[in-house]
Amino acid sequence: MKKNLIIFSATFAILSLLFFSFTNWNTVKADPNKSSNDEPLNLNQNVKKDFPDLYFGVDTRFAAIKKSDIDKATTIYDFLNEGEKQQIVEINSVKVVKIEDNRLSGSPEYGNDEHLTDAQIKLIRSTDYFNHFTIRTEFIGKNKDTGKLENRFFGPHITIVPDQQALYVNGKDALLKYLEDNSYDALSIIDGNKLGAIKISFIITKKGEISNVKHDAMTTSYPTIDEKLIELIKNIPGEWTPAETALGEKIDYEFVFTFGPRDRC
Repeated sequence: MKKNLIIFSATFAILSLLFFSFTNWNTVKADPNKSSNDEPLNLNQNVKKDFPDLYFGVDTRFAAIKKSDIDKATTIYDFLNEGEKQQIVEINSVKVVKIEDNRLSGSPEYGNDEHLTDAQIKLIRSTDYFNHFTIRTEFIGKNKDTGKLENRFFGPHITIVPDQQALYVNGKDALLKYLEDNSYDALSIIDGNKLGAIKISFIITKKGEISNVKHDAMTTSYPTIDEKLIELIKNIPGEWTPAETALGEKIDYEFVFTFGPRDRC
């Protein structure tokens, strides 16, 4: 009798242990938000994997050139990098024209070699801070793959800026991290590849304050995302160093925040 009781007790203990282990295994398996060491998973990391390759950028509207450099420019080579300069074999024509509201505006001034004409120089030097122009150079250049000569062009768009640009005290990397980290909740509504690009302009005043934040161009196609990004720009934490001219005069500075799929920005 005693022997049977011992066998029964041992069997019951083994079954109880198996039942407890099975139940506990199911409990752990059923909680996908727990890692193996019971720490919560970073859900943002999982969300990011489903997004398209996103671009976050804060810069001038077009390629920035200092006003003091504009006032010394006399040839198209003052606006090209070394790689671009080396591609030119013979220049056919040069057109300088202002840009307003993201469109070519006013009467262009033409030249036919690398030297800017008096009219072209007058046009670019009369362009004020944070106004824009383009120089389109039509030329004969050598194809780097085939070595053959072909008709080509350069058409850089240029924004005139003061000698000392406005600076975010914490650094540009910190600014972009703030925008990225605080936008992912809003981005969770993105559906497939429907996301568009957006530009939001804002001013850093001569007092180092954020002002005149506005939806500048295009849209993400999601109004709530557009609104969230505008809100983030308005509430950037930290301080800014105001822009200054070559004479040390503090002035307002325009930035443009660009966001969207990298292949559309």
